[in-house]
Amino acid sequence: MALFAADVVAGAFFRAAFLTDLQQAVLLALSCSFFVAGLLIIEAGGARDTTSAHNGEEETR
Repeated sequence: MALFAADVVAGAFFRAAFLTDLQQAVLLALSCSFFVAGLLIIEAGGARDTTSAHNGEEETR
């Protein structure tokens, strides 16, 4: 994602973008895929521990 951001900044301020449109699209798709995969891994880990004590809440019975 940093490479994509650097390309956008270089293109906006210096008119010197170094990635083609296809490379930008592929890089953005890969970044989004890794982001979604990371979220799914985090959510899968959280589904195993669904106790209220894990979430920092106290039971009031």
